[in-house]
Amino acid sequence: MKKVFVLVFLISSVGYSQILDPVKWSTSLKKVSNLEYDLIIDATIKPNYHLYSLKVPKGGPLPTVFIFEDSDDYELVGAMTEDKGHTAFDPVFELKIKYFENSAKFKQRIKLKTKKALKVTGEIEFMTCNDTSCVPGYDDFEIAIQ
Repeated sequence: MKKVFVLVFLISSVGYSQILDPVKWSTSLKKVSNLEYDLIIDATIKPNYHLYSLKVPKGGPLPTVFIFEDSDDYELVGAMTEDKGHTAFDPVFELKIKYFENSAKFKQRIKLKTKKALKVTGEIEFMTCNDTSCVPGYDDFEIAIQ
């Protein structure tokens, strides 16, 4: 019964995804060394919404996922990291889940393989929920390195 409720809950909210836009994304760059940079992707989350972590338990909401386009100009160093966030029991999913309120910061270190200017591009897939609905989301990002 729980799985049917969650499925109906998610499907019913998909229609609202065109109207609601509970997360705004922005990017910045921090030079770590001559060849390494931290790509910083910030989420500003509307009040009463939760954005979920990079890792969520099985049976939970969709995690936040960053997909970097392949490039011969750089390589990813390690895994994407995220702020501490909050971990609490979610009554809808009946699980302890890590989420963010108001804002979240994600970082990915890269190592350049070239000295020419380049752009790091990719996609963000995510889900936000409030007390009444969940909204799946999608956005693109582009970070220029001079």
